[in-house]
Amino acid sequence: MTEWGPIRVVALDDHDFILRSLADLETLAHGGVRLVGSFTSAEELLAAVAELKPAVAIVDLFLYGRIAGHEVIAELADRGIWSIAFTAEHRRVPVRLAMQAGARGLVLKSDSVSVLLQAVRDVAGGGWSQSSMMAAILLQESESVPNLSQQELECLRLAGEGVPVYAIGRQFDPPITLSSVKTYLTRAYEKYAAVGREVANTTQAAVETVSDGWFDV
Repeated sequence: MTEWGPIRVVALDDHDFILRSLADLETLAHGGVRLVGSFTSAEELLAAVAELKPAVAIVDLFLYGRIAGHEVIAELADRGIWSIAFTAEHRRVPVRLAMQAGARGLVLKSDSVSVLLQAVRDVAGGGWSQSSMMAAILLQESESVPNLSQQELECLRLAGEGVPVYAIGRQFDPPITLSSVKTYLTRAYEKYAAVGREVANTTQAAVETVSDGWFDV
């Protein structure tokens, strides 16, 4: 509850059953929280927030088969609406992107609704909230995500698909030279090393990139 009434909340998740479970927020809050909108479409949520005037948005990070929640969080932040990243993800990239986009909290879908309610209260009060020890671990791990360029990621993606290094450049449009491919791969190794994650070869770097979640972005 704020001095202007219940905390107004909207939620975005591409699964209806998750949204239905969030209806318990109002019951647990005893009138202190009002869920003013639940959406499975980011476009519909963004079109409605001007009228709904939420204080907090609960945003799923994995939408429509890819990591996309951070894009919604960034758009909401531009409109002065604070977001809680809400996810079942245990990978580094989605959490890192959400924090960079301006998320004010992280709650796991495995956490109870009462834990999510406390996060809503914390964020609405202008604070920060991490829901659990696991969320804290994920936040810490997300700091070890290297800032890879699109070219570096594409080289690693192709390598992970089994394309030999000498043939990777031919898959680009327009094609790039073998020398450029080797440069991108070397930069990727160096960036992993800079965040404390040594990779010894292209295969290992590709595996790390996949496990971080880069290719679902």
